[in-house]
Amino acid sequence: MNFLRLLSFNFIWAVVFLGASVVVPQLAGAQLLDPNTCASNLPRSIVSGKYGLSTCSLPIDEDSAIDTGVWAPWKKRPYCIEPLQSDAPAPQFCLYTFEPFRGSHGFSVVTTPVLAATIVDALDDAVVPPRLRDHPSSSLAPDARDSPAFAVENIPGKGKGLIAKRHIRKWDVILVDFPVILTHMGLFEVVGPETRQDILERALRQLPEEQQGEILSLARSSGGEPIEDTLKTNIFGVELGMEIPHLGLFQTASRMNHDCKPSAFWRYSVRNLAVEVIAMRDIEMGEEITQSYVPLGLTHNERKEGLNSWGFTCQCSLCAASKTHRDTSDYHRKRLLNIYHELNEVATGKANMTADAITQLTGEIENLVQKESLEAQLLVYYGVVARAYMKASELSAARKYVDLCEDLWVRYAGGEEDYQAGMHQLQHELKEREAKAIESEKARG
Repeated sequence: MNFLRLLSFNFIWAVVFLGASVVVPQLAGAQLLDPNTCASNLPRSIVSGKYGLSTCSLPIDEDSAIDTGVWAPWKKRPYCIEPLQSDAPAPQFCLYTFEPFRGSHGFSVVTTPVLAATIVDALDDAVVPPRLRDHPSSSLAPDARDSPAFAVENIPGKGKGLIAKRHIRKWDVILVDFPVILTHMGLFEVVGPETRQDILERALRQLPEEQQGEILSLARSSGGEPIEDTLKTNIFGVELGMEIPHLGLFQTASRMNHDCKPSAFWRYSVRNLAVEVIAMRDIEMGEEITQSYVPLGLTHNERKEGLNSWGFTCQCSLCAASKTHRDTSDYHRKRLLNIYHELNEVATGKANMTADAITQLTGEIENLVQKESLEAQLLVYYGVVARAYMKASELSAARKYVDLCEDLWVRYAGGEEDYQAGMHQLQHELKEREAKAIESEKARG
């Protein structure tokens, strides 16, 4: 994995792979500390049970911790650094470490005081739902549970990776993992290299020794300082607060290798700081469990360029195929993108198209998606198909594709309400049109 790994689920499946640009939110967290405002309520299990305190999770920085002598629930007093001098205001970044986290593990986060306060609720193991907590791969699972469906093994030419130890069915949750280090994206933009190295090394040293060894055994790619190189090579793009991008290092999930036709995808929950790795198709025993390091749907040259920063040339079945096969695949992928733009012109009212033409293009989409093993892209394609049918006043057809889109949305994004806004908007648009159609029918009646 790499420093430029895509951010949230929303970007991975719904935007980036269709060629749209991602706008990274402005650096957040430069707010002044307000001692009178709670960022969120501290869970009783953490505050009252462990520390005997009755308070809310106020933002804490190094100065406030020194003044008050209190920095609960964090293990150590926050260590803060200042950004480089510039004309634009930039936030202060602080290191926070919590232990024990998700069992007997430790967890370090480098972020702003305000954002650190927003995740205090998520530190409590009780927020992890049973389906994640009790998964065989979870660090919270009872010892008597079944063994995980995978093992970390050496793979020729790739280092370590995840190998299926039994047959894994499509949509099965393969792995549940929790972060060991989270780092605000801005740390790499507004902090000098020596200061950044200092705080990252502290983040590592404040974790249990066993975890430190596991982290340093992960792959590296740039040959730079060990901890920063490890982070940049193995991170997941995640979010804290109001979609503020962070880099997340996960002890096991970070072992997943790349394939342009991956067997799995992952989704992240900001509410419980968990990553789920989920099978995109059936995976046979002995097969490697892979994900894509680049957006789905790219052509061969686009994928090759995107993988340059990892320092390897992909030799997956698609990239190692004959030039004729690769050219055919590239044509299919370009055609899919062109169809999307055609339908989007209709959906946005910039062009007209008959219902029959929409149906024909939809059939072509489904055929090409099957050939290219790009089923995940149907989540977006079905959305634009539904909106095109709405414009053509074919509401029964639109309803069909809204329902199909909703099913895929839940499967890929999960059930958390935070990730349902796009789906709710699509449903709202259809309901409005259906209501207007009923009113028009009554008026004519």
